[in-house]
Amino acid sequence: MSYRALAGKQTLLWSFTVAAGRLPVAMAPLAFIFLAKEASGDYARGAVLAAGYTVAEAVGAPFLGARLRNRPHRREIAIGLLTSAVFFAGLAALPDAPLGASVIMAAAAGGAGAAVPGALRAMVADLVPAKDLNSALSWESSLNMAVWAASPALVASAATWWSATIPFYASAASATAAAACIFALPERTGRSHTDVPLKAVARRLTAAWPIYLTSAAAMYLLATVELSLPALLEHRELPAAASGPLLTGFALASIVGGLVYGLRNWPGSPERHSTIFLPATIAAAASAAAVPVLGGLAVVLLAAGLFQAVVLIARNLSLQRALPSDLHAVGYSLQYAGSGVGYGLSAGATGVLLNWTNPTTTILITAGVTLLLTAGSALGKPHPMVREPERVSHGPSHGL
Repeated sequence: MSYRALAGKQTLLWSFTVAAGRLPVAMAPLAFIFLAKEASGDYARGAVLAAGYTVAEAVGAPFLGARLRNRPHRREIAIGLLTSAVFFAGLAALPDAPLGASVIMAAAAGGAGAAVPGALRAMVADLVPAKDLNSALSWESSLNMAVWAASPALVASAATWWSATIPFYASAASATAAAACIFALPERTGRSHTDVPLKAVARRLTAAWPIYLTSAAAMYLLATVELSLPALLEHRELPAAASGPLLTGFALASIVGGLVYGLRNWPGSPERHSTIFLPATIAAAASAAAVPVLGGLAVVLLAAGLFQAVVLIARNLSLQRALPSDLHAVGYSLQYAGSGVGYGLSAGATGVLLNWTNPTTTILITAGVTLLLTAGSALGKPHPMVREPERVSHGPSHGL
């Protein structure tokens, strides 16, 4: 395993496409807040637009992902990206549009590109040797984390120094660039089993439910950590402004953890790695509720970031092993939807809990819920598929 396999022309172009396609998604939530504030002075309007965007993503991902099973990946990805670009540009051009129209545009922008992350992740199996797939998925995860880490600063700077419409024009341009690049990449070669009954396809997809549940659990925990951290700092009589550097440290630790995880084949299977490191992430997050000093809080969040990175990558490897090649894009899209649902449910629950109790109790309750979800995912063990001979690439083999 090595990152040298990612230095080729096509893999570098794929990396750029992944980053350019992810940037609009990462910028959107905060960009909606700034746009609403500038256009109407109403933060609630921005929250509604962000909710419309994320809900459409969660709903659209599995349905659009299913289309990829029997259709050319590049064409479907390009259509999704260009459609999103049109509606991002529409939001920028019509910032004062009626709320209903703005919600429709936000939902269309989110839903149209919902299958893109899963499709791009599935494509990498055709770009690298099978022995380097772990490194490729680790790199993709770290790249996504880097985009997510940089996006809030990009949005805030553009909206503060120029206009809140700039992030939306930038999103449209980024999505268009990704769509243009996609045709320079090879078409997916995974064989589509059109003769397999739909019930059998559904059975294969649902058999991976522990992986989807793990994805939802990981994002459920992450949302509470992000959203409750400023309140936790104030509760401890610490500066709430420290939440920014602390979350940046969390993101950087996740990037480093992802890159380290991809350096080699570690002992044990991806399923076992996820089973070990998700509880470790929960323990680190729960410790944040008990640590009274800023330095200690920074340490446990750095640890949580490192552990979370392993969980995120291990779940991708687990899904890649659990499904046949023609269902990878569909499975990744279902996983993406599960992550969005987990984050959204946690955001709502965190808001309710912060009004009902203190931030410490909020984090501990969330840690308990996440632990229950983790226990539920441990009840099922999706088995790696027996690969077809004509498959170009497959997941790395890990000993138990």
